[in-house]
Amino acid sequence: MITKQLIDQIEGEATLYFEMKENIVDFATIAFPHFRGMESILEGKPALDALVITPRVCGICGHAHLLATVRAIEDAYKNAGYPVNITEKSEQIRELTLILEIIQNHFKWIYLVIIPELIKLSGSQKQAYPLKGAFAASIATKALAIFAGQWPHSSYMIPGGITSDPSHVERIKAKSHIQELITFFEKECIKGMKLEEFLNLTACGEFDKIEGDIGMVSRTMKEVKLHEVGKSYDRFIVLGEHSFSYPSKLKQTRQFAVQAKYVSIQDAYSPSEKTYAKNALYRDMFYETGPLARTMASGDAAIKNMHRRYKDSTYSRVMARAFELGKLLHKAEKLVTQLDLSQDSFVNPMPIEKISAKGVAVVEAPRGPLLHTIEIVEGRIHNYEIITPTQWNIGSATKENPTPVQKAMKGCSSKAEALFVFRSFDVCSVCTTH
Repeated sequence: MITKQLIDQIEGEATLYFEMKENIVDFATIAFPHFRGMESILEGKPALDALVITPRVCGICGHAHLLATVRAIEDAYKNAGYPVNITEKSEQIRELTLILEIIQNHFKWIYLVIIPELIKLSGSQKQAYPLKGAFAASIATKALAIFAGQWPHSSYMIPGGITSDPSHVERIKAKSHIQELITFFEKECIKGMKLEEFLNLTACGEFDKIEGDIGMVSRTMKEVKLHEVGKSYDRFIVLGEHSFSYPSKLKQTRQFAVQAKYVSIQDAYSPSEKTYAKNALYRDMFYETGPLARTMASGDAAIKNMHRRYKDSTYSRVMARAFELGKLLHKAEKLVTQLDLSQDSFVNPMPIEKISAKGVAVVEAPRGPLLHTIEIVEGRIHNYEIITPTQWNIGSATKENPTPVQKAMKGCSSKAEALFVFRSFDVCSVCTTH
């Protein structure tokens, strides 16, 4: 018997079609039914128009799309024989605003999605406090806007650097916002601990002892056995190179080098409803992406210990994101302190009308690798392709070769449990149906 389940409270909507056997999830297909057509909109436009259009792909990770676009255009400049050299200051500010965007996403996901859904699944009388996530996200956005001018949908990154030129006073304000976020994290998420102490944890069992919300999430997930379910292929991929990520693919704990040129896409399998999503693969294989992949690739001791005990379970997936949140707060504070404001913000490149070349860029977005490929002919877009993290994690393929989320949901004891596993990958429909 196949049952249909509409998934909301995500970016966009998704539809799951469950095949149940004796009340156990045997298989599920996924459809993303809303077409947005961003790639088609971009075709024929002046190349720099992409800096305004692609941030509107998503209301959560528009900055990641902007960074991927500007890097792809700069790569086209290089391939056309006109390399663009940007200052360290511009690089650092681009990295800082990306990190702040991921921070606000992680806070929202934990407090607006995971905690409410976990309480519902457990049937407990615990209270959810979604306004905590909204508050923390707003502080991260304030810090981000000092450099980017607005969020979401800013366009302050351009080929050659950035359009903002922050003052020392603005840097102090941004640092104050980041310190406020760290204080919030220490008070609400890891009550009784300092950030440095949290990041130095080596044993995953210590998450249960935390008094704050992260400790509550850890204990409650184990109460409902989420450390035993949601396991997928136990292989991961990280493609973007940042201060918080290390490009590699992992099969369990074995690491290998990666190259974006081996990424491909395939049509999704969705027999019950038309879907506008496609699946992303690396060397024709499915890999999990996102915070669990990044923390595994970076060798974070607490997450490696967690993986040894619970593998790529739903518990590991959620707790890796909570750990990465603390890690990114530390990175943001370090970056804003190190900024050399005396450097130029912008180095004028060759006029875009002289460029005819292809450019490729990879950025780690909140949910994993984001790939943008642009083909420019005399300054205009001939072709534009986007591959998003949801295409890696939440594609839809056949029962014989399922995607990571399909494999993770198989064997769940109920649709409710399977839906929590589904949400543990942090779904984004609007990024995917472009």
